[in-house]
Amino acid sequence: MPRPSFRKKSEPKTDTVISKFTSEKISVGSIRKTQLITTFGVGAMVDFKDDTVMIASTDDWDYNPNDHEEVEKRQLFNENLSVITGAEYFLMPRTTQSVNSFSKGKDVPSYIFPEKLHCSRCGNIYHINELDIRQRHKCPKCKNDLTASRFVVMCRNGHIDDFPYEWWVHNGKPCPSGKTAPRIRMANVYNRTDIDSLMLECTECHAKRGMVQVFSSKALASYPCTCKYPHFKNPDARVSFGCRETMVTRLRTASGVYFPVTRSALLIPPWSMAAVNCIKKNYDFISNMDESRIPSAVRGYLHDEELTDEEILRSYSAVKTAMCERGNRTERSVCEDEYAVLSKEENADTGRFSSYTVSVPEKYRKYFEQVAVVDRLSVTQALIGFSRLVRDEADPAPLSQYPKKWYPAVELTGEGIFIRFNKEKVIFWTKANRSRYKRMRKALKEIRFGFDDFSETYVLLHTFAHLFIREISNICGYSAASIREKIYCETDDISDEVKMCGVLVYVSSSDSDCSLGGLVSIAHNEEVLESILDSMLERASWCSGDPLCITSKKQGYRNLNYSACHDCTLLPETSCERFNCFLDRASIVGMTDNPDLGFFK
Repeated sequence: MPRPSFRKKSEPKTDTVISKFTSEKISVGSIRKTQLITTFGVGAMVDFKDDTVMIASTDDWDYNPNDHEEVEKRQLFNENLSVITGAEYFLMPRTTQSVNSFSKGKDVPSYIFPEKLHCSRCGNIYHINELDIRQRHKCPKCKNDLTASRFVVMCRNGHIDDFPYEWWVHNGKPCPSGKTAPRIRMANVYNRTDIDSLMLECTECHAKRGMVQVFSSKALASYPCTCKYPHFKNPDARVSFGCRETMVTRLRTASGVYFPVTRSALLIPPWSMAAVNCIKKNYDFISNMDESRIPSAVRGYLHDEELTDEEILRSYSAVKTAMCERGNRTERSVCEDEYAVLSKEENADTGRFSSYTVSVPEKYRKYFEQVAVVDRLSVTQALIGFSRLVRDEADPAPLSQYPKKWYPAVELTGEGIFIRFNKEKVIFWTKANRSRYKRMRKALKEIRFGFDDFSETYVLLHTFAHLFIREISNICGYSAASIREKIYCETDDISDEVKMCGVLVYVSSSDSDCSLGGLVSIAHNEEVLESILDSMLERASWCSGDPLCITSKKQGYRNLNYSACHDCTLLPETSCERFNCFLDRASIVGMTDNPDLGFFK
């Protein structure tokens, strides 16, 4: 439940100041924990009933002077995710523990942003500093409701600020009246409602200028980037670093204003074992103990007297080895470990992870080598930064003003289906269709996407995962937005060797709602799974956008899709690990004039 803080600022007294500014905190609304890691993470703007706020930085997430144990309870440990992100551990967001309206909630802070508010009746634009904190929603002149400014300015480095209305209306020059902060009015010409009709007017010098050109890429070319991070306690903390990027204007509700950068990893054996997780969490203390005392200490932590000394010492050895080798492991090695566990034919059951192999439908045995049911899994998802204007996973904006050794994260539980493809069929298809994806590879190189493992095989597996999710969501009882994907793909372009070619489709949630068995029941029944795959291929063979869709090679974000649109292939962005990019429906079903292009031709 973010609480907006109103920053104290020392400003000269003017006639426009209505009351003294305070730092009083007010509750504005509530957000789910999972939303704080994805859609409404740090740096995102959220519209509540009365206020529009920006989720504050994580600087105070690990500090609670009244309850140190509360912070420890929110700590998460996932060795594989630590390898991917470089964090020592992860921290869940604070949540309110009491429904008593008089108790203080342990909530995530936020700041009022945009700080400029607009009155739709008289057109006046006010800064939040000018308003009485208890009457901040009312226009001081006409008592009409104030709304947050529709316009913000930002740059590719993640900086964002209020739109400079005074600068724009005066063409970058000071107001002739001599006032440093003249009142600006904004109204639509002839009572129209479109943005092109918006007109700004200075009430002091009566200068006027329209907003029609404000979205041009060069509109603010002479306006220097303010280098502000409003999610920091001190928005100007990194102004001295400077910024050479040109600021552009966007609507605050536009999709390009905030792109969260997240990473996730499964909690697989041995990390899914209770003893291993306990040793990892208390490693600094346990590693300094005599080895003979470690078993009794771990049993004391877990309150489990059935654990044997041999099992505990084996777990300690695994943790110790992983801590020593962490610097040598990479994100690819983590995926290889997960792929190896999922590909095992024998059953696996280690506390928080359980999987077993089921029969592949006879009709599809030449395409798939294995179908495995993961009836119990845990996924740790962390937010490591965000970007604005463009998706930049290589260099995201920081989450905190000061460096942290952890990232905000949530732990999700659920179930899934793992499908491992036939390597020989994949290699044959890749060789035959390599030239088709040269354009997509070139488009990827022209942008900062942060994806170095692109291959033709990835396009095939990724497209299959999307089509499969769209189909099973009609049967399993889960919406497409609640089902996620994880693509395991590793190829060698030189030797044409395929080391990994599998797809994990899973559903996960922070509670038990995603452990109802909907996906498990589908994989168990060979006939049901076969009918789902048949229906998937039939639906994929035709799109309402055809023939334009199936023949297209320039769709999606920065032309990173071929034949893939909302009618046939795309998913909610919470489901896709690559923002609905690198998709081609023709790789699955082929084209009318080239059926051999389809893997399932």
